[in-house]
Amino acid sequence: MARVSSSLAPVRIPTGDVYSEKCVIFATDSFALLAVLSSSAHIIWTLRYTSTLRTDINYAPSDVFLALPRPEPTVELEALGRQLDETRRELMLSRSWGLTSAYNRVHHPDCHEEAIWVLRHLHADIDQAAMRAYGWDDLDLKIGHHPTKIGIRWTVSKEVRFELLDRLLEENYRRYKLENP
Repeated sequence: MARVSSSLAPVRIPTGDVYSEKCVIFATDSFALLAVLSSSAHIIWTLRYTSTLRTDINYAPSDVFLALPRPEPTVELEALGRQLDETRRELMLSRSWGLTSAYNRVHHPDCHEEAIWVLRHLHADIDQAAMRAYGWDDLDLKIGHHPTKIGIRWTVSKEVRFELLDRLLEENYRRYKLENP
């Protein structure tokens, strides 16, 4: 994932290459982790606990990734992460787009291309699966285009973002207390 970007979008890359320090590398083969890192829960946590440069996110792994209470991987998250990787890769290669071009369209309310709708709904499915993995399937996510501090985004509603952040904080604290009795 780019350390500084307008879109918070992790992508799978091959091993063996040497990447710039401007990339955050998550050494994993887990598609479930790809799904969690692509979820609104991770994005909300990131926007709260990392800085921005203008309207770009400045991802700080020590502040965000290490502190995020991630759910246990599930078969559903694994399948959706794999589907996201394949669907997004095919779309980007077929259009010669990078992540920013793809996600600018995902987040633009007036973009009605079928391929973009597929990607949006895949992200909605990931959000719902992440909530189930946390045990929070009682939340009505109200996914759509909503204003955020980094502009209009395809995400959960403002009210849900506050509730989700509260729950993530509580879960973070609960886990801390278990590790530090």
